[in-house]
Amino acid sequence: MEPERQAELRAELLLLVVVTIWAGNYPIAKYGISGLDLFIFNAIRFITGAMLIGVGVLWRSTWVPVRLSDWPDLIRAGLVANVIYQLAFIVGLSLTTAGNSAILLATAPLWTVLIYSRTHREKIVRQVWLGMCASLIGIALLVFGSSKKVEIGTSAFLGDIICVGAAFLWAFNTNLQKPLLARYSASQLALIMVSIGALGLSLFGVSPFLYTEWSSVHWTYYAAAVVSGTFAIAAGNIMWSYGVKRLGPNRTGNFGNLIPVIALGVSYFTLGEELSLVQAVGTVITLSGVWFARR
Repeated sequence: MEPERQAELRAELLLLVVVTIWAGNYPIAKYGISGLDLFIFNAIRFITGAMLIGVGVLWRSTWVPVRLSDWPDLIRAGLVANVIYQLAFIVGLSLTTAGNSAILLATAPLWTVLIYSRTHREKIVRQVWLGMCASLIGIALLVFGSSKKVEIGTSAFLGDIICVGAAFLWAFNTNLQKPLLARYSASQLALIMVSIGALGLSLFGVSPFLYTEWSSVHWTYYAAAVVSGTFAIAAGNIMWSYGVKRLGPNRTGNFGNLIPVIALGVSYFTLGEELSLVQAVGTVITLSGVWFARR
């Protein structure tokens, strides 16, 4: 097998790992914010992630001096991915239904392709369009086949708009990383971006920090934040950036559609949740769409 193809397969394997981590992160995060303020929880996990990535970068001695002209782009990427997106995701989810948010956030791969095509003046091949549209239809079936409520034209409209904005921000972030990864390693880029997120989210956590009764917070809530920071933030950001570096924004973003499928599988095998026929069909369509678009 050619070295380039081996590198691509390795990137795809790592992306499968990261979407599995992110799918499994939902119950951890849900537990963590049940006992900790949301902003404090996010600050802890991003600080944890930045520290761990930093140790890895120093240990491997892969730091490349950052060009002065690159700092604006690095700061913008960090703010978009780890501050603005995080806030939009949480606010949007709080204002709309879980079903609406799941479907709207699943449009991120389509936004990724559109932004990339617009930026690089590249025509999107039919196979990519068909694969991504099929994946989105499959995710919609997963949502409709579950107990998640979907509403149209209700008071949840503002939350829907914010969720679409969050999906666009994630796609924008994926495209922002591509030119930076031509000069910096995935781990170095992840360190800078996560550090920016840690700083920004910590500022939002100052007020709740002052009013939290720390003696009443059980240690397991801190543990949930640290675990989430270790895997979802530190490992997740490095692997996602590596995928963007090797496969490009379009193919990398496409893997995000596997998150609801994996989450469904985890719930089925560990929590004993039922799998409806509609969800089974949605799973097959989503997997087929992702496979078709990646080729």
